[in-house]
Amino acid sequence: MIKANPFIGAVAGVTAFSAIAFVMLSNSSQFVTVAQAKKLKDANNLHLPGSLVKDSLKVDVNNATIEFQLLDDSNEKINVIHRGLPPANMKDATRVVVVGGINGDRFESNKLLTKCPSKYEEERRLPQSTN
Repeated sequence: MIKANPFIGAVAGVTAFSAIAFVMLSNSSQFVTVAQAKKLKDANNLHLPGSLVKDSLKVDVNNATIEFQLLDDSNEKINVIHRGLPPANMKDATRVVVVGGINGDRFESNKLLTKCPSKYEEERRLPQSTN
């Protein structure tokens, strides 16, 4: 019977932990404002949340691009281009999160998450009087 060397077990454990930590850290990104994104020009995995400026939305299905302006929580706007088809609920979206980075004077997105007003929330109304 072969006895396991405790040193080999410890090395295997540290290696496995390091690999898991590396994968988690390489997929993580930070939520930023427009101003912060502009300062982090070399970063390409930033999450930029904000409101979709509805009248700026241009969808080009032939070239699979979406262009719009995003207004962040600091009231700063930026032009966004997303490469890919629009999410099914894009027309109803009120808030978006774009993932990508700054290129020149715009944010180039490789991932687009939409948040729409829920169809399932009950409307909160005051009870009507029966007078």
